[in-house]
Amino acid sequence: MELKGHIDPGYALIARAFVENFEQDDEIGASLCVYHEGRRVAGIWAGFRDGQARGSEKKRNDRNERLDGDKRQDASNREPWEEDTVVPMFSSTKAVAASCMAICHSRGLFDYGDRVSDYWKEFGSNGKQEITIAQLLQHRAGLSAIDRKLSMEMIRDRERLEGIIAEQKPAWNPGERQGYHCWTIGWYISALLARIDPKKRRLKEFLEDEILPYIDGDIRIGIDGSYDFSRIAILKPFSKRRGMFAMPFVFVKEFFNPWSLTFRTMLNPAFVGNHANFNRRDVLELEFGSGGGIGNARGLASLFHGLTTPGHPLCLGRKTLDYLTGYPDPPTGATGKSVTNGFEDIVLKQDAFVFHGGFMKPTERHNFSRNRSAFGGFGAGGSFVVSDPVEKLTYAYTMNSMSEEMMNMKKEVRIREAVYEVIAG
Repeated sequence: MELKGHIDPGYALIARAFVENFEQDDEIGASLCVYHEGRRVAGIWAGFRDGQARGSEKKRNDRNERLDGDKRQDASNREPWEEDTVVPMFSSTKAVAASCMAICHSRGLFDYGDRVSDYWKEFGSNGKQEITIAQLLQHRAGLSAIDRKLSMEMIRDRERLEGIIAEQKPAWNPGERQGYHCWTIGWYISALLARIDPKKRRLKEFLEDEILPYIDGDIRIGIDGSYDFSRIAILKPFSKRRGMFAMPFVFVKEFFNPWSLTFRTMLNPAFVGNHANFNRRDVLELEFGSGGGIGNARGLASLFHGLTTPGHPLCLGRKTLDYLTGYPDPPTGATGKSVTNGFEDIVLKQDAFVFHGGFMKPTERHNFSRNRSAFGGFGAGGSFVVSDPVEKLTYAYTMNSMSEEMMNMKKEVRIREAVYEVIAG
């Protein structure tokens, strides 16, 4: 395997961990970027946009082609991962959406304690009048599932979609519980952003106007017809069977129960149930701010580096950074006492994740940083971005061979441990 890019002296252990992802976990292609103490110390990539994992004899996705009919070369003529290669990054997209909101907060356009309905009048129907922006971004609004079956046509029609989600009745009393808003949170953020932003831009336009010009690499939430599709690496989804054994049993049981909140949250629209659908151009053209973004590690890391670096055009104000580096209290009911076990998520059926300002925060079980002030985003399969202001550290990873673990994926932990060992000196 040929490792490309640059890594500063003293950070070689991180490159070693990156290579081990290929040698030990059958990575196909990936990129890694690390900023430390104000400078980029690693920007590396390796492997293939297409093809098969090292040592595998099976053709990529059996026929080695995209689902929309784009024929690709046989695995023996694999296409190398390049510096500008991007890949679907699933829920790491949520961190990009949250960054758009944070930039608006830093500009004084809203406060996290404001009610959503103060900006979006229609949102206040069906018991949602008092939901705050903080509660929405902490996945506590009760809006993880949409009752109406959604189609690609509905998602393309933004006004129609926003009308549907504005009418949705919460599945629980807002603020009392946490439930992963797997697909819906991006649509709510985009609709809210369009009402907060003076130029009325939704996520796609805001990202391309306000963030893309100031970062290295690339991040998109919805591609245009002119976007070079050949730059996008092809995902290799994890085995459904292996995924079932990697997830908590109670989650798997609810996932296959069509009447459960978990099923209604995770599998509407229906096409999201097959990760390979995110290899399709028509899917990637959708503005899907929860999990439909594409990017590379350089783009993600440079964005988060910018958010926390004084003098950078994207640097957040002190008030915004203080909020994001803070740690939220568990959800509470009207009595002021938690109605669940701490941050237990009623969609994911476990106490594992904490959300704040739209970002993930470290937890005891998902301890992606030793500092509670850190924040980031993690996507299905293994992409991630982490900002740790205490350590003056930002790092990100993107890949196309999906892991089945829900958290603490072997590939992520290997990179994480190497990064923190190096900066510990």
